[in-house]
Amino acid sequence: MIVGIGLDLIETARVQRALAKSHFLQRVYTPLEQDYLVQRKMNAQSAAGIFAAKEAVAKALGTGISKFRWQDVEILRDENGKPYAVLKGNALERLKEVGGTNIQISITHIKDLAAAQAVIEGQGRQGF
Repeated sequence: MIVGIGLDLIETARVQRALAKSHFLQRVYTPLEQDYLVQRKMNAQSAAGIFAAKEAVAKALGTGISKFRWQDVEILRDENGKPYAVLKGNALERLKEVGGTNIQISITHIKDLAAAQAVIEGQGRQGF
């Protein structure tokens, strides 16, 4: 059962400007995400894709990012390069509240834009 869907679209230039500020990188991206971005030579498309994925997960959780920290949603990649989300803190608590057990992530980008979609699967809340 799908218990939440989120979608986000962002301009890569906006993220490129923000990456010039070290506090943005430290506040938004986890150490593992930062390592990935360093491997990608701080590519704005990659950074924007991760940012959009975090936003998409927050929207799928039904709260937006205001209810938890940016780093409570970590976007990683498996051995095949497929993105996946690891939730911590308040984001993980919210996932449990909505009855979510799995999150599917898709990220895409072109020259000027990055987009991500998150689908939360699970049993849903009891009583609904």
